[in-house]
Amino acid sequence: AYSNLAQHFQKVKDPKTGVYFYEKCLEISRLTGDKRGEMAANNDLGLIYQGMNDVNSAIKFHERHLELATDGEVPSEENVAAKELIKVYKKVAGTKEGANDHEEAVRYYQKCLEAARLAQEKRSEGMACYRLGRAYIMMEEPLRAISFLEDYEAICKELRDLEGEGQACAAIASAYQMLTNDEKAVEYLDKCLSIASETENLMAQGEANCALGVIHNKRGQYDKAVDCFERNFEIARSTVSGGHGDTSLVDISRVYLGMAKGNAILNQYLHVINHDIKALLVWKTRGTLHAADGSGSGSK
Repeated sequence: AYSNLAQHFQKVKDPKTGVYFYEKCLEISRLTGDKRGEMAANNDLGLIYQGMNDVNSAIKFHERHLELATDGEVPSEENVAAKELIKVYKKVAGTKEGANDHEEAVRYYQKCLEAARLAQEKRSEGMACYRLGRAYIMMEEPLRAISFLEDYEAICKELRDLEGEGQACAAIASAYQMLTNDEKAVEYLDKCLSIASETENLMAQGEANCALGVIHNKRGQYDKAVDCFERNFEIARSTVSGGHGDTSLVDISRVYLGMAKGNAILNQYLHVINHDIKALLVWKTRGTLHAADGSGSGSK
């Protein structure tokens, strides 16, 4: 009866009264030793608090639901509780991440990962691994990030999620850049670019080309850098003209391209100075010495 009343008040959008009656259900279940009823009441209270956007209370009841299900060895209820915990942990972690509290974000994404594994939810497990990897990059802990991101990449391959696999490769490349391991960064950016081309993801293609251009430019491979930045610039123009981006994207791409071209021209100029002019000076010096020796044709 209390459960029916609680559901009624939920339907008429009076969740606080609904909470009162679900709490009555919980109280009676405890008094009568009805473990199934207690699990159901905790689940219902967790759900109603989720609807009220009170995630802390929702977590408390869903965690109690999971605890009861684990103690009672009821796998089906464990699965239900774990799936709800994925949602609330993810929400808290996202809020913490948005506030730049990356340590707390990691704590809740770790909980989210554990719940996903318990529920055998591969997609949610992958999401948690990706978010953990990204959070560790923000905390400047690239080695920890790579471990989770490689797990995410493996899950995406298992699920045949090409977009996710490309996302994993881009993030792993960022981690290797932080470790100043350009070889591995280029390897993963090339993978990302290949996947982005296959999935026709222009934004990802542009980002990968830009990142590759930065690395090639840093390594003095200016012609390669120009090629990458040219592709990035063309993609930026195409994206913006299609109404899918801000004009600042084109401006930034143009600046990168201009700098790379400038470096390429400077490199050619330095090549002339270091090789062609040196050769010319050697030739001129030889000519001068030849004349000074009196061995030139005019001294005969």
